[in-house]
Amino acid sequence: MRDVRDYLEERLAAEFGEKKIHLNSQFPGTERLSNTCNFSFRGPQLQGCSVLAQCRTLLASVGAACHSDHGDRPSPVLLSCGIPFDVARNALRLSVGRSTTRAEVDLVVQDLKQAVARLEGQA
Repeated sequence: MRDVRDYLEERLAAEFGEKKIHLNSQFPGTERLSNTCNFSFRGPQLQGCSVLAQCRTLLASVGAACHSDHGDRPSPVLLSCGIPFDVARNALRLSVGRSTTRAEVDLVVQDLKQAVARLEGQA
């Protein structure tokens, strides 16, 4: 699963670039779940809930696992890790499974790209 998660993060970084996306769960020298990717889109109109509402195929959750019931307030866990408030507020959490394929990851990244484009077009 780690390989597919890493592929997801590579595709997100390649598609959106550092100015548009922040990978929240990549800290040197730390261990993390092999199937989970936490990231944020940069931009006031790109809050996690808004992005997910525009997705046509992706089902995911926002924030951090221990914070998913707190609405649009940023996760205290992400904030304590040094993630800036405006970035943490936009967090999305994606998980992959044993059967997740790279082709499925590519579809998710395309769905996210189209969702972000729709939201930016409304601004």
